[in-house]
Amino acid sequence: MKPPQPWRRWLPAGTAIVILVIVLIAAMTAGGDDSSTDASEVPPSSAGAPETSTSSSAPPVVVEPTPTIPHTQLSQTIGYGNAGDEVKAVQQRLTDLGFAPGPIDGQFGSGTQQSVWAFEKLVLQTPRADVTGKVTNDMWQTMQDNLKILPLRPTGAGSTHVEIYVPQQVLIVFTDDTPKLITHISTGLQLPDGTPDNFCENAEFNTDARGNPLPEPETKYVCADTKTPGGVFKIDHMLAGHHVGPLGGMDNPVYFNYGIAMHGAENVPKEPASHGCVRMNKTISLTFPQMVKVRDTVYVWGQDGKQPEEYTRAESLPSFNREEIDPNATTTTSSTTTTTIVESTTTSPATTTLAEKPTTTTSAATPTTPATTATEAPPSETTTTLGG
Repeated sequence: MKPPQPWRRWLPAGTAIVILVIVLIAAMTAGGDDSSTDASEVPPSSAGAPETSTSSSAPPVVVEPTPTIPHTQLSQTIGYGNAGDEVKAVQQRLTDLGFAPGPIDGQFGSGTQQSVWAFEKLVLQTPRADVTGKVTNDMWQTMQDNLKILPLRPTGAGSTHVEIYVPQQVLIVFTDDTPKLITHISTGLQLPDGTPDNFCENAEFNTDARGNPLPEPETKYVCADTKTPGGVFKIDHMLAGHHVGPLGGMDNPVYFNYGIAMHGAENVPKEPASHGCVRMNKTISLTFPQMVKVRDTVYVWGQDGKQPEEYTRAESLPSFNREEIDPNATTTTSSTTTTTIVESTTTSPATTTLAEKPTTTTSAATPTTPATTATEAPPSETTTTLGG
């Protein structure tokens, strides 16, 4: 009989150790089902990460943890008609952030009110129908945070572009991907379901379909939809001073989609109210043309929630005004009666190209703007386009 091998004496002990290890592993695995994570378990790369809030049609607002500024307190909620040092402090902070309230004079007027509307919609994500234009102490605390607003379409250093968010009724000019101007706007009048309204009116205007001055003012009865289309466009040209386009006066218009322009206006309410153009405060329109240049890109997020690059060529077209016979001249039909407008396709187009628009869907991160074709030329001089 062979003597027992030495390793056999350690077999029972080894088996026990293996069993113990298996039990410990099972216990640790069971504990891993808990979805909660202790603060000490957060990866180092996420420590101090900025807080962000974003939606598909509004730019991200980042609260950077440092550097911070000393916060002060408001003694009361302030709004339109208030005056004093607290109003002045709010105006200064809005100016620092790019919201352009106008003169920092301690007088809470319409310019300051509109910049607060933009802040509520953009930073606080308040629905446009619910904005108050008043600054509470809680809002003031947020306003004093180290806020950074990022573009949805970053274009890099050395470039300027415009982003228009129709759902929020806000426009931002970005230079080097930094907001240089953030302003409340009013775009095309909408029905309760968010689709464009329509109009039929007598209008006197002194600019043609391209926004060029006419030799003599013309009066015509025209109909169209109050449409501010989404899409990707290029600034085509600018005019200084006050101009009367079809159905609307425009201060310092900057054209980007045929007759649709970004311009100053007397009336810039909380809700969409224009004939299709992008209205802004008259004071802002004095400096806005100096912030942009011809051929700068304009991205428009429409009310329907699409990304700018997702709109087809037809969807990006404005609703061209059509000259019609005034029904009041022969009937008693009201001029506000709903009229179905069909985009003119029979007019012989000119060959001048005004704006580039996308024809294919592209990635949101790398938008492209294909060159326009000969069929994308503007309508002839006999077809007027949307005014203010």
